[in-house]
Amino acid sequence: MKDWRKLAAEAERRHEKIPEKRKGPDLLLKAIKVLSFVAWLLMLVVILLVEKAKPEPETFFDRWMDLSTQQGWNLDLYHSAFLLMLSVMSLAFLGLVFNSVRRRRKTDSWRVNLILVFIMALVGSVHYLSLYKTLG
Repeated sequence: MKDWRKLAAEAERRHEKIPEKRKGPDLLLKAIKVLSFVAWLLMLVVILLVEKAKPEPETFFDRWMDLSTQQGWNLDLYHSAFLLMLSVMSLAFLGLVFNSVRRRRKTDSWRVNLILVFIMALVGSVHYLSLYKTLG
């Protein structure tokens, strides 16, 4: 009959940490990083386009100096932003698919930035569709 120390030593040997076989970022991880970077870069362009397309509020000085301001949405710019948001959602979704393939170990995690940019593009697309429905 074995004593408890030998049993504990055997259990520790069986549950030793698996050696790390990954030598560094592989092609899939690099693709996830590139997709994330491009998605955020496009989201920055979307934000700038939406800022340029939204109507300008009329201030006291505009009325006083009789200056004209943009009263409605610039739908051409906003449509371009919508198309870019669809591209952002596609890139983020593809990155999340790659990330789900890459998640085989406990130490692998979800890319929160891809989830965030996907949600931002989804909310922006829904806003565009609701605005287009009311104006169009």
